[in-house]
Amino acid sequence: MDVIIPFGGQALNAVDKKGRVSLPAELRSVVERRCALATAADLPVDEKLLYISEDETLPCLVGFDETEQFRLASKLAEDPGDGDPGRRSLVSRGRGANTFAPLQRVVFDKAGRMVLNGLLRDITGIGDFAFFVGNGLVFDIWEPSRAHAHYTAANDRRMIRIVEGLCKDKGAKL
Repeated sequence: MDVIIPFGGQALNAVDKKGRVSLPAELRSVVERRCALATAADLPVDEKLLYISEDETLPCLVGFDETEQFRLASKLAEDPGDGDPGRRSLVSRGRGANTFAPLQRVVFDKAGRMVLNGLLRDITGIGDFAFFVGNGLVFDIWEPSRAHAHYTAANDRRMIRIVEGLCKDKGAKL
């Protein structure tokens, strides 16, 4: 069953010294809606579980819920491509990389609080703030200055304004 309710929106949330951060309410809502549809279709999903990994090409993390994990695993089983299907990435976004995606299982509570472990924070340089961006079937988590640099290089003025505005509102430095 494909559960196509896209992740959208942006948020900048504080990260404490232990790596605790809140999954933005807009993203939590999408997870809940997708999981409700999956549960109605008798898929055994955990509505408080996320999969987060390093993006294959961008200096950010990519995350998704268990409904997307099931969809990707099903797609992989249907079309293993060249070589060993266990070595193909589940988080390739169509880029064709043949690497194993080191997905981290992250649980969030009713309030959306979760922990980005040291490995995930180190990969992207996330410190005091995490910038979340809904990106269709997945969402991205950026260190704000890296997001700003990426959107500047891509000449994406809308996203530059969003990052700058959220950082200004929360007192985060770029």
